[in-house]
Amino acid sequence: MLKSHIMVALGLLLAIIYAGRLVAAFSLADGIGLGELYLIGGLAISGTLIISGLKERRRMKKS
Repeated sequence: MLKSHIMVALGLLLAIIYAGRLVAAFSLADGIGLGELYLIGGLAISGTLIISGLKERRRMKKS
């Protein structure tokens, strides 16, 4: 059960960091470059962590 909480917490932390940096990057840049793609990839990874943590939590509750 602790593993799922850690995954969700880490995913939320990464999502907040990458979202904040992405907002700042879009306000400073006039297009999508490699830096913005890197930040979007970070958001995708954090979303994957959150979803897998929630799936693990649901699986542990069922058993």
